[in-house]
Parts: sequence; structure tokens; C-alpha cells
Amino acid sequence: MRKLLIANLSVLVLIVLAGCASVPQAEIDAATAALADAKAAGADVYAAESLQAALDKESALNAELATQQGNFFKSYDLTAQLAGELKQLAEKAKTDAVAGKAQAKLDAEAAITATEAAITAAQEALKTAPKGKGSAADLAAMTGDVEAAVNAIAECKTMLGEEKYLDVKTKAESAKAQADKVVADIQAAIEMKKGRK
Repeated sequence: MRKLLIANLSVLVLIVLAGCASVPQAEIDAATAALADAKAAGADVYAAESLQAALDKESALNAELATQQGNFFKSYDLTAQLAGELKQLAEKAKTDAVAGKAQAKLDAEAAITATEAAITAAQEALKTAPKGKGSAADLAAMTGDVEAAVNAIAECKTMLGEEKYLDVKTKAESAKAQADKVVADIQAAIEMKKGRK
């Protein structure tokens, strides 16, 4: 009888101890905060791959938490490990986002500078464009294209202040292509005119 009582008490103690395993809430909170910091730093835009790795780890952490909540004998060792890994990945995503954003800013500024040079070249080319019968409409269209590029760069500078670096780069490159086309069209017209002489 005494052995049975000791055995039952031992099982009861094991059950109580197993049920008392505590969720590593501090580690989970730190990992969640690090993930929020990464998102706030723009990781979704400037470090998408790093952020995705962190989000995948967050999913694994949540799955492990759900598994442990359903277990009678709980063990949060893996949960704590996953929370630590999530925190590291989130911190990497934040670092990558900061670096990516800085590079995107440099790229946007370079695109604006290149476009401004292309606009200047187009404006100069317009001054030397051949004029003659039927060319007025073409010159008006090319002048309009250059003015559109100038307006696009003004918009880019505003967007640069709003930290929309990827949009700035795209818009500036489009404006540069417009200005470059004006220069190429004028060069082609000049060559054609030379060929007629």
C-alpha cells in the first residue's frame, strides 16, 4: 500500500512539474519587438528576403507555441530557441533594411543627377535642331517631352524628401529615357539633313 501511495505521489509530482513549465515570455516579447523594429525600418521594402526569413521563423515559433499549449507535458526549450533565432533574424532584417534604404537613397540621388544631365543635353540639342518645313510639330513634341522630364525631376525631388527612394529612381530613369530620346531624335534629324545636302 505504501509503495502504491509513493508511486501515485511521484506521478502527481511529475504531472505538476510538467504542467508548470513556463512560456519563455521575455524571449518571445524581445523577438516580437525586434520584428516590429525591422518592419518599422522598412524591411518589407528594402530587405524583403531577410524579413521573410524572420517571418518564417515567427510562423515556426507560433506553431511550436500552439503545440506546447496542446501538450499535457509541456517543454518550452524549443520555443525559447526559436524565439532567440527569430530575434536574431529580425535584427538582421532591420540592419539589412537600414543598409538597403541608404543604398536606395544613393541610387535615387544618382538617378536624379543623371536625369538632370540628360535634360540639359536635350535642351541644348533642341537649340541646334534643324528647322524647316514640317518640323514645327516635331520640335513642339520634343520640347513637351523635355518639359515633362523637368516636371518629373521636380516631383522626384519632392518624393526624395518623403523617402520614396525606389519610386524616385524609377521615375527619374523614365524621365532620363525621355530626355535621351529627344537627343537621339535630334541627332538623327541632323544626320538626315546632312545626307540631303
